[in-house]
Amino acid sequence: MPEQAIGSLQTQIGKMDAKDFDLTAWKRQTALLLRNIFGESDPRIAQIENLEVKFNSWSLRDASGNESYEARSKRIGKEILEAAIGELEVSGLPEKKNPDETATLAHAITSLLFDELKGSQVKQLKAILQARQRSDETLRQLTEMLESLDKSSLVKIQAGLLMHDVVLKLFQE
Repeated sequence: MPEQAIGSLQTQIGKMDAKDFDLTAWKRQTALLLRNIFGESDPRIAQIENLEVKFNSWSLRDASGNESYEARSKRIGKEILEAAIGELEVSGLPEKKNPDETATLAHAITSLLFDELKGSQVKQLKAILQARQRSDETLRQLTEMLESLDKSSLVKIQAGLLMHDVVLKLFQE
């Protein structure tokens, strides 16, 4: 339903032309809308939130002579929303990622490893993952460690990962 999102963003652009335009309220509404469409970590949210409302000595110095500071903020806000609309028209709505699912899967992986590995192996795994080294060296050490595990432990870890709800959802789509 990118059409609804595009329509909502166009409505926000239209609000800029209102006589009683309030940049602070508009920024809050627009940031909320962008969060709902693109997710919490979208960089456009920070760009909208950083639009200045107040005049200060720096803003007066930086403002170009041919547009007011409010007009400049409106122009930048409009450009941000037009870019978002363009992205929606080309790519559609982004796939929403549930941060809770990521945390749950990470917790499940950690639990599986702690259940199947011996204490010394957990320490070895932590040391490998916490070491500041090239990724190819980390991969080599992890491979070496996993090859030293008995087959039963490896199978249980793999089966547990595949049976996790988040992974099962991926195979049902």
